[in-house]
Amino acid sequence: MPMIFCQRCKKANSNDADHCEECGTYLMVVSRPSSSSAFDVAENTLEEHLLERISALESALARANERFEQLLDLAQQQATGSFYDHMMLEALTELLTEMRAVNPEELEQRWRSRVARHYEETVERERLDERCEQIIAAYRGAQREDFIDLVEEGTMLITEGRTRRGLRLLEKALALDEHNAELCFTIGEYYFHLGKSLDAAGFLRRALEQLSDHFGARLLLGLLSSDENEPETARQHLQHALKLDETSFAAHYGLGRLLAREGKLGEALTHLKRALALNPTPEMHYLVGRTYWEQGRPEQALKHLQKAIRLDPHFDIALYSLGFIYWQSNRTSEAREHFRAAYEINPNDSDYRAAVQARAGDQLPVPPVFGWASLFPRRKAKVNETRFAELLWRDLNTFSLAPAPMRKHPRK
Repeated sequence: MPMIFCQRCKKANSNDADHCEECGTYLMVVSRPSSSSAFDVAENTLEEHLLERISALESALARANERFEQLLDLAQQQATGSFYDHMMLEALTELLTEMRAVNPEELEQRWRSRVARHYEETVERERLDERCEQIIAAYRGAQREDFIDLVEEGTMLITEGRTRRGLRLLEKALALDEHNAELCFTIGEYYFHLGKSLDAAGFLRRALEQLSDHFGARLLLGLLSSDENEPETARQHLQHALKLDETSFAAHYGLGRLLAREGKLGEALTHLKRALALNPTPEMHYLVGRTYWEQGRPEQALKHLQKAIRLDPHFDIALYSLGFIYWQSNRTSEAREHFRAAYEINPNDSDYRAAVQARAGDQLPVPPVFGWASLFPRRKAKVNETRFAELLWRDLNTFSLAPAPMRKHPRK
């Protein structure tokens, strides 16, 4: 009768055994006639060693496969639970809509806003932790423990939303290490986000004194200088920022709009189109379209304005601008259609009201474009102006906690 000999202890086992009766090793490998002795098996030590390894790998693979099946079952259970939860929420929303208790569009908008806010908060916490590590790693003073406590507590307060108190602690930490470029930048950056332009500029300049190729400091100072109507300084900082990171949307956007305001439309288009490629939003299609229109190229302008409206049918200034081009081309019916759509979205805008009431041949207000949306508005901004400010702030919020102070390679 054939026997299976254990590759570990050489015990003879019956042919139908799965495990060794003596040591419990999994049996799959060596079988010999019952007349074979343990001594015969022991002679093939190299072969047995290899077979033992194969057996061990097979056992590990079996355990991994079992664990994978368990994980797959768990994922299926979670997917099923998520599906039923989703169906329940849809039914609840439908019921509340029928009862006119909720507006489904507003509900979806609020849901998306909450998801986006939660994601941004999570990303900010993670990146601020990385920034904290960079600041601490750059410290070279003798009061290291005090410095670490101030930095960690300050960044924690910022994460919790107590930004001003956190900044006070970071400024105390800076007094212990005045040459810490990353700490200077972090303080300046958060003053920037608080709208404290003078304080922000001071700390950002201190960061550049320690590290002239600090991308973040160059970018934010460029945007601040543009906001303060200092075009030459703004151009220098933004061009320097683009040398460090040619894929920066904010730098291309800021420089493009700065050049457009100066009437350098060809150069402006180069940067605005690059910004559009990096961030193909309705606002960017609008800015590129309006630049083409300023250049006297209405066909290219129409293409981009139409694209902006396809991406966002409620983009009222794009609707009005498209109607304005149609009006100038004597395509009156198409123009009126777009004027009415813009007016229905924003009936408080006097330009839209005038356009809806206009007669053929009337002169209409030219759509505004390049002077909009300072980062820190000194007056109440119009609804359309806030779109362009928010476009830039969204990118700055994504960039703001990026850990690398200097980026020469394209971001993925």
